[in-house]
Amino acid sequence: MPPVSRTLLAAFVVCLCACSAPAPRATTSPAAASKPAPTATPRPETAPIGLVVTQVDEQPVPPADPTPIGLGAGRPTATPYATADAAWKYVTFFIAAENRSDSPRLLGIGGSDPQHTNLGDSTLIGDDGMRYKAFQSYSSFGLRTATARSLNNYPVLLRLPPGLRAEMESFGSVTTLAPQRTSITFRVPTTVTRYRTLTVPPLPPIGTRNADDDTGKRERGLIGTLQPLDLAGVAVGPQQPSPAVAPALTSGRSASVPGLMTVTVMNASEADPPDFQARNRGWKLLTVGLRFRNDDPAAAHAFSVSAWLFGDDGVVYSGDVPAIGDFGRALAAPEPNIMAAWDGRSAGPDAVAPGQEQDSQHAVFQVPKTLTGGYLALAGEIEALWRLDNFAS
Repeated sequence: MPPVSRTLLAAFVVCLCACSAPAPRATTSPAAASKPAPTATPRPETAPIGLVVTQVDEQPVPPADPTPIGLGAGRPTATPYATADAAWKYVTFFIAAENRSDSPRLLGIGGSDPQHTNLGDSTLIGDDGMRYKAFQSYSSFGLRTATARSLNNYPVLLRLPPGLRAEMESFGSVTTLAPQRTSITFRVPTTVTRYRTLTVPPLPPIGTRNADDDTGKRERGLIGTLQPLDLAGVAVGPQQPSPAVAPALTSGRSASVPGLMTVTVMNASEADPPDFQARNRGWKLLTVGLRFRNDDPAAAHAFSVSAWLFGDDGVVYSGDVPAIGDFGRALAAPEPNIMAAWDGRSAGPDAVAPGQEQDSQHAVFQVPKTLTGGYLALAGEIEALWRLDNFAS
């Protein structure tokens, strides 16, 4: 063999041995081995809105569809062609929502109609560990929209003061139908006898889908997400709801904003509604007298104040469809406290002279004749909450 060939063969053998040699094992210090891996997921904020179960029903067929809002019939419609299946059942949870935080929040439930809200995407986990999607749902919350002249729609969500609870919402001054209770129905196997958790997803993006929408960004900070509901110990039938968070009531009969105004609750009077259909269906008009004093000694003021009545029947009585100004073309988006007061009854007076008082009779609610107590909430340029008992006739 020529000398050059021997040299090339020796070089090839050396390279082959070097490539096949095992790589040195990396050494890891004990401190590095015991260090936990970092996580990039932040801890989520505690959801401010809690759900409370008021009743649980189980049926072999789907429950009757509630009467749509606006129709004259007041009886639920039976489900057509429903046939019981021995392997499946339908469990319905009637729920209420309460604000467990220390600040007013907008209830994060809304949609285009009572059957199509974010409650329809709820998830139920049974004792078999399986996840079940909602079969149907019903809610009277967040069904109205405020439309700007820019043609952007924003949902009108219920404003919940701290410690208050609501199961239904009755809005509009000509309401003649009692609202239906908020409920979620699931189709589960008959072998499932206990339930673990019920989770409601957050409200989808509001307003436009543009991330730079100033109105949507300001309103998102006010919306309260819903806590997952622990169903341990919940049985079929009416429930004994947990005590509501004690509301921070306004002390005395008056509330004030220093240097601006003082509001005093005068009385609550009842009267028959002028509409004969409302009278026949058992409604009455409740008028809450409010007296406003202008504490500004230099200028007159017309105060922007809205009112809600949270009845002891679990219904919150709100205002009409709000009349929103041309905020779509304004230079600045409306302030959050104004947006949160969209759905209340107009309760503010006309312009009040400096240092003068004026009575306002605008806080008028149409409520059932059997209702005798509740909480009166004011918001806007003032924040106040009073307890009303034994309405005066």
